Amino acid sequence: MALTDDDTSIHTDAHLAGSRARRRALAPALALVATLGLATSGCGFAVRHPAATAALVGGSLAITTCEVGTDFDEHAACGGISLGAAVVLGGVVLLATALGGPGDTVLREAPPERAPTIEDPAPLPTIEDVPAPAPAPAPAPAS
Repeated sequence: MALTDDDTSIHTDAHLAGSRARRRALAPALALVATLGLATSGCGFAVRHPAATAALVGGSLAITTCEVGTDFDEHAACGGISLGAAVVLGGVVLLATALGGPGDTVLREAPPERAPTIEDPAPLPTIEDVPAPAPAPAPAPAS
């Protein structure tokens, strides 16, 4: 039996539909592997490089939501959206870190005006600083 042009186009459409179905089935598995990889790697990189972390997270969320929203059909547009989100978020965090001082994100107490040194030790307590001893308990009555 010979194939006609109509049979070839049906076969091609079925092949494309199967390819899309495989990509849709593979996407959650790849997302799970990526999530587990990032979760088990620790947060040292994120602490040392907050701008890069913001760019990676923002770009990842942008491309994921765009791809899901377009049924995995608009790869170029989603790539551009992801790149834009990564540049904007990374740039904002980089600018905030650059203008915000040393980059400490932990509230700290103000340092003392001058810490005592070996040459200038803290004064020792005097006898007036020691509390008076407690009175001795009364002896128990003899029976």
